[in-house]
Order: sequence, then C-alpha cells, then structure tokens
Amino acid sequence: MTCFRLVAIDGIQSLATDKMNTLKTILCFLLVAAALPWTSGQFPRVCTTLENLKNKTCCPIPKHFAEPCGSDGNRGTCEELIIRDWNYSYSYFEQFQNNDERHNWPHALYNRTCKCNGNFGGYDCGKCEFGYRGIHCTKKKTLTRRNFLKLSAQEKDRYMRYINESKYFLSDYVVSAKFYEDINKDVEAGKDPSGLFFNVSNYDLFTWMHYYSARDTIHLQVAKTNIDFAHDGQGFPTWHRLYLLAWERTLQEIANDEDFALPYWDWTENPTQCNSIICSEDLLGVTDQSNGEVKGKYLDKWRVICTKELTNGLTKLCNPNVNISGLKRNTEKEKENEVKNGRNMTFPTNDDVSFALRFGSYDVPPYSKESSCNFRNILEGYTSVKTGYRLPKENNLHNRVHIVIGGIMGDVPPASNDPIFPLHHSFVDRIYEKWLRKFGKDASVLSKFNAPMGHNKNDVIVPMFPVYTHQEMFRKSLDFGYEYEDVDEKGNSPEDERGHDSSLGDCPVPCPPVTSGVPGMWLRWLLMLVIPLWQLLFAY
Repeated sequence: MTCFRLVAIDGIQSLATDKMNTLKTILCFLLVAAALPWTSGQFPRVCTTLENLKNKTCCPIPKHFAEPCGSDGNRGTCEELIIRDWNYSYSYFEQFQNNDERHNWPHALYNRTCKCNGNFGGYDCGKCEFGYRGIHCTKKKTLTRRNFLKLSAQEKDRYMRYINESKYFLSDYVVSAKFYEDINKDVEAGKDPSGLFFNVSNYDLFTWMHYYSARDTIHLQVAKTNIDFAHDGQGFPTWHRLYLLAWERTLQEIANDEDFALPYWDWTENPTQCNSIICSEDLLGVTDQSNGEVKGKYLDKWRVICTKELTNGLTKLCNPNVNISGLKRNTEKEKENEVKNGRNMTFPTNDDVSFALRFGSYDVPPYSKESSCNFRNILEGYTSVKTGYRLPKENNLHNRVHIVIGGIMGDVPPASNDPIFPLHHSFVDRIYEKWLRKFGKDASVLSKFNAPMGHNKNDVIVPMFPVYTHQEMFRKSLDFGYEYEDVDEKGNSPEDERGHDSSLGDCPVPCPPVTSGVPGMWLRWLLMLVIPLWQLLFAY
C-alpha cells in the first residue's frame, strides 16, 4: 500500500493522534511527493498499460505467483467477461442511452478479466472473497457492525483515524480522465496512456465512484439527463451493499486491521439533530453556524471533490485531483428556512423504519422511484411513510437524512465526501438486512428486464471492479462475513415497534395508478425504426 497526500501540508497535523503517527505521515508524504507516478479509473492501475488496453485484458499476476490470475496456484483463470448488452429487450431502453458509456462498463475497455476459483477474490485473485481470510481463503470470519453511539471513545476514534488515513494512501485503482471512446481512440493510435487516468487516494476513489454512478448522462457534449446507476431503482440497496463492503475492506487493509467493521449511525435515536456524541469536535465535526463549514479534530480543511462548484456545466469527467477546502453541512438557519417552505427537517423515526419493514414486496413496477407500496422505495425515501404511496417531492427515510444533514450530503453525486456517509448507509444496510432476514426472500424477486438501466437483476454494479451483479448482492450479510449487533436470525431487534400488524405486503388502501416511465413495446419498436432513418437522413 502506498501513502498519498492530496491536501495541503498544513492539514497533516489532523491525521495523527500522536507524534509517531504525524512523523509517519510526513515521511510518507515526502516520499510520495518525490516519486508519485501520475500516469494511470475505477480500474486497477496495473491494467492501464498500452498493451493491456490494446488487448482489452485485465488479468494481472498476483504477488507470489508467476501466471495471470494466479493460475499456477489454482486461484483463477483469465477468461472472457460475459455481460448482457443494454438493448431493446429492456423495458427502459432508449436509443440515446447507448451513448452513455456506463451501459458498456467495463466492456468498453476490458473484455477479458480474472475469474477466481472458490473463495479467492480481487482483480487478480490474489485476495479472498468477502468474509474469508487465510492464505488459502478457507477461514470464515464474521465481523459485527455496531452502533457508533455505543462504541468506546477509542473505538469511535479508530473509525475517524482510519477514514482520515484513507485520504493519504494512494489506491491500487485509477479513475478515468477521459470517456472510454476517447481512451480507445488514443490506444488505437498507440499514444502513451499516461494521461488517460488519474491517480486517486483511497477515500477519494469511493467518492469518485459514487459521483460516477450518479452523475448526469453526458451526450454529444451536452449534459442531457440523469441516469442513476446507484439510486432511484431496485438496485439501490444492493449497489450500496457492495460499495460498503469494498470500502470496509479498504479501510481494513490501510490500517492492517482485519477486525475492523464499519459502525452504523442510528439516526432514529435523536430525530431533531445530529447527536452531539457523533457531531463533536473530536469525531464528525461541528458545523460553523456562520458559513456551514464543518470544524473538528479530523475535518478542519477537509478537501472535497466532484462538487457542483467543480462539475456544473462540465462535459468531461470529474478530476479527483481538483478539490476545494471545507466540508459543509446545513446550518440551523438553513434548516429553519426549509421548514418554512414546508419541508420536514427532522431525522426519520423508528416508526418510519418499522413501517418500511411491514412490506413483504421488495419492489414493484416500474421498479424505480415512481414505485408505490414496496419496501425498497420506502427505504430509499420516495414514498410516504404513512401510506406507502409515491408522492411528488416526498423525501423520507434514507433521502431525508441526506437532506437534513445538507451541504454536500444533500447533493447525491458527491455525497460520500462527508465521512458521515458510511455511518448513515451502514444503518440503511442494517434495515435492508432486517428485511432479508424477516421475509427470507432471494434474488428471484428482482426484475430481469423492467428496471432502469443498471438496476436489473443481472446488471453489473457500476463501476465496481472486479465485477458483481445485483443478484450476487441480494444475499444475507453473513454470506459476506458480517452481521449487525442486536439483529437476530429473523430480523428482529430490540428497537422494533411492538403491537403492530407485522406484514402489509400492500398499501393499506388500493394504490393509485402510477404512470410508468417504461415505454410500450410498440413505441420502442417505432423508435428503433425511426431513429436510424433519421440519423441516416441527417448524415446526408
């Protein structure tokens, strides 16, 4: 693991809690500043050579082995990566979406990758799958994600130290500096690929991936429309489950602490404000009421990337090495103004969570933010927590936490710049886990073709590498080597609401009809005929 520094040197003091850590950080920074190769997205750096890109192959040789994918140790083999094309067989298909490079991820750059055997994992099969440890990846290890409020002072500080250190360590992955089409043109011309990718710290890699999955579609040099691969669809819980697993593993590796588990923040325990135990000077910071900037031991001059200020109006990808100083959240005055405009600015309650967990239907057509009467869309926050109906401008549960925290958390693409993000989403994942255990359903409930792009059952989770599908993430947490404290095998926990109907499976009264975003079959066929003819006519 290489150490790396993106922020100003005067912020180094916030990384260390003692002189030894400070000295270590400074030495790391000096070494990297002298030798850091700024050559090589969401792709392993080792796979961004001209040869790999020309061959469209990402099959590295892992450490201690002599063959790609560790085949000489039976860890894996280099094979063709088979991914279903986005086409008219999907209900949400529109012709212009073919110009959104994410639909072709990662085939646009690689069509041969490592396929790992058994419990081996990682982009080179040199690591273990989630939940396994040991040289041969045979040891099952289960971690417990605990309530942040119940951790000891030392355990709370451990989370902050690991998060902060991840800002200083260079990731094994790089992120795209150009669109795939432009990368391939340069590769075909035999150009040096050094300018095609950005180096990035481990923390900023996760911020960039969240931005990339949720950013607007950029088509013909115009930001045309939003197609979100991580939100607004049935893949919301599964996308974030993999995202947190990868983030948790990264923090373990940086700190050399395989016993570390991401804690969660139960925001139902204090609906009116971020608990002072969490949002304190020593931990997640205190908001300066004059300008919304977060101050604290670890968050003074926290550098943020891919914000609206840095990306609005751009028709190119966010550069993670361009950043601004100052993490921001809502001030009390800003929240008061939102309340005057009719918005609920308190955190969701336990009753809200319990309401979501009464629904046995995971998702229903159109499998998007327009769905009513289902667990997923209630959890994501687009429906009423009183009726289950999708209502305009409704933001509850997950969504409302982002809105109440505000600042960068209130803007979806760059929201994970805020270190409170993993704590929030760990609690959202806990609710998802309770539902999985309570109803015992499997991935057969996921739609294969009728969800938005990137959210279908066998769609790959963009832009995670190596590749996983939503189906693979629709499993109980124990399969991935973790569980949540106080959640039993049936999904029950001490805070559960008592004395209510345990399952609705539908709204209390008949659902009103929802206008689907899914075009009819006849319309899709008409578009398929008209658009190519129009393009041909326009060409002449």
